[in-house]
Amino acid sequence: MKLFSTKSIIFYSILGAITAFIIAPFIRSLIDFSTGIELLITTAIIIPMYAVVTRILKKYL
Repeated sequence: MKLFSTKSIIFYSILGAITAFIIAPFIRSLIDFSTGIELLITTAIIIPMYAVVTRILKKYL
C-alpha cells in the first residue's frame, strides 16, 4: 500500500477518526495522571496499534 494512494488516505483517515473519537478517550478515561503523561501513555499505545493494524489489513487493501 503506497502512502499517498487513495486507499491509504481513506484507510488512515478512518483509522485516525476511530482513534481520536473512541480509543484515545477510552484510554485516557482509564488513567488519572497529568495531561502530558496521559498523552505519552496514549501515544505509546496508539502508534504500535497503527503498525499492527496496517500489517494485518495489508492483505485486504
